[in-house]
This record gives sequence, structure tokens and C-alpha cells, in this order.
Amino acid sequence: MEGFEAMVEQCRNRVYSLAYYSLGSREEAEDITQDVLIKLWDHRSSMDQNRVLPWTLRVTHNACLDVHRKRQVRNGTPDGHCKGGNCPETIPAPNASPEAELERSDLRRQIESGLQRIDEPYRTIVILREIQDMSYEEVSAAMAMPLNTIKVYLHRGRRMLRELIQEKASHDTVGA
Repeated sequence: MEGFEAMVEQCRNRVYSLAYYSLGSREEAEDITQDVLIKLWDHRSSMDQNRVLPWTLRVTHNACLDVHRKRQVRNGTPDGHCKGGNCPETIPAPNASPEAELERSDLRRQIESGLQRIDEPYRTIVILREIQDMSYEEVSAAMAMPLNTIKVYLHRGRRMLRELIQEKASHDTVGA
């Protein structure tokens, strides 16, 4: 049991974070986290301790893809995410001015919105590398992709995200 608890501690927050940023919904992220941890429990006896994190992140990624597919079938198109109060609250930076905090929270919303519009596997690779601060090698293991492919996809994903944020900023400026 101690070994399993160590496995859970090693990966629980990263699993939730990946699911949340991938889906934009706390409830769905909590459900996926629970499902992934149940699968980890089922495979605990055969699990190599060094492969726990990559394995759980790959299972999480696949579960998120399933949710995206179900949304598309249900709605006919990919839905907007992070609606109805499902976005995380922003925690104010210490001693931040109200203007700086507003800019920071606006940028965070733009990034989350942009991430929802990036296709897979770019979205997951950007989340793992930039939000979860995983090394290239860890992302490669989690995604079961060659290291050079991860680097190319990360570059493309960053570029897509940057273009989406710039596009949104130019629309906001024109509309103001």
C-alpha cells in the first residue's frame, strides 16, 4: 500500500493539471484523475516505479482525447471551454497593482482559451512542457514520441498559441 501511495503522490497533481488544462473543466479533470488513479491501482503490481509518471500522463492524455471526441459527437463541433465558472480563480500576486493583476488574469484567460483551440498533440505537449515544466525527455516518455518530434511539435504549438493570442488582441483592439 505504501508503494501505491508513493505512486499517487508522484503523479496526482500532474494528472489533474493536464486534464484541467486540456479540458477546461474542473469536474471533468477530477473525474479523469480519479479514473487514471483507479487504472494505476489496477496495474500497481506490474508497474515499474520509473515509468509511473509517463504512463499515467499517457493514460490521462488518452482519456482527455476521449472526452473531446464525445463533446464533438454530442455538440457536432468542439465546444467552448472554461465557461460557467469552470475557469480557475487567479491568485493575486503579492503587492500587485490592480492594473497588473488585471493584465495577468487577462493573459491567463487568453492562454487557456488559446490552448483549447490548439489541436492535439500540440496542446498536450505545450501543457506538459510549459505549464507543468517537464523536461523534453519527460514529455517524450509521457507522449511515447521521439524527442525530436516533441521539439518540433512544441515549437509549432507555441507558435499556434502565440498567433491565437495576437489574433485575439488585435480583435479586441479593433472592437474597442
